[in-house]
Amino acid sequence: MRVLIFTSSGGTAHDAAAYSIKSWLNHWDPNGSVLVEHLLEKSSFVMRLSVNLYNWIQKYCPWFHQIYWRLVEFEDLVKPGTVIFGRNYLIRLLRTYKPELIISTHPHINRGHFDLAKRVLGPSLRTITCCTELDGGFGFSRNWVTKKADYFWALTPEVAKEVRGRGYVKSRISILGPLFEPSFERLLEKPLPENLSDDSLPLLVLGSGANGSNNHLDLLNALLPLAGQIRVIALCGRRVSVKQELAKWSSLYPQLSVEARGFQSPKEMAKLYHCAWAMVGRPGARTATEALASGCVLIFNGFGTTMPQELLARRYFFDRGIDIAIDTPKDLLAILQNWLAQPEQYQLVKQTYCLKPLIGNRDGIRHLIMGSD
Repeated sequence: MRVLIFTSSGGTAHDAAAYSIKSWLNHWDPNGSVLVEHLLEKSSFVMRLSVNLYNWIQKYCPWFHQIYWRLVEFEDLVKPGTVIFGRNYLIRLLRTYKPELIISTHPHINRGHFDLAKRVLGPSLRTITCCTELDGGFGFSRNWVTKKADYFWALTPEVAKEVRGRGYVKSRISILGPLFEPSFERLLEKPLPENLSDDSLPLLVLGSGANGSNNHLDLLNALLPLAGQIRVIALCGRRVSVKQELAKWSSLYPQLSVEARGFQSPKEMAKLYHCAWAMVGRPGARTATEALASGCVLIFNGFGTTMPQELLARRYFFDRGIDIAIDTPKDLLAILQNWLAQPEQYQLVKQTYCLKPLIGNRDGIRHLIMGSD
């Protein structure tokens, strides 16, 4: 089977979902062909600029997403049933690759794109929207929903309810949970070791997206009073400059155990989730999904406000009593000091993760992608 997967590097979740699907498809159908296409970035200068702006806002001024998100929500109004920017590129791609199935992991690459694809390749083309969100309500993009999608893959019942409320046919919605890269899933399936680390100090992971957006230095300065009580791994994504800054900081303050790491593979991330006492990260869909699946306690970084699309993860966690967030570095210090002084408080949170994991239905996902009605 020839499968074309649409994604974009605006945020981590879309790429992660796309490449996870590709890895499993290569396993399920070794004689097939799978192409992951960063359609927004490749098809048009305007859309590439939009993605770059999105990532810049996420790194430097998240508050501006309160405006930017509302603007792009009306994108579908300028492309009713078709594609404006990047139309010719998409048509050439479709005619050259001739996919039998298109899967979109991004809200801005299905509405209009599926319509055009079916006109170019015919009604036999199958289309699936793979939604990476955890909940509905404000922050859920209207662009996720198009009636030209033959199937809608939802991670949670909350998303399925949202999509039904937006007019999508209930019988074509599949609640299947997440699909992770095979090496990540294999580690998740192993039981947690009794001793998660040779180091007796609790491990705090400071997360970042692939673009390296972070507040690591501010957080580390606030955590200095916990020197000798915790150790820290700070993720830097693909930004070498961030890793160099942290190495310099660590040499000035050696009393706090800090290790800076670059971009982590799925297997490496799975190990971190297993070993971490807690992780700090933006309320992004992928980090939240991985934490829920692995049972890793997550502290949301709300610096510079919570973006509309990040409210979805916050809402999902809030409903389960595990929405823990910080707005300043001192907030993190207070939370960790409380957990260290009263470990039973931490254990209550940890137990909630273990009781309510987010598990993917791999057989159901395979049937949806490979199979039939």
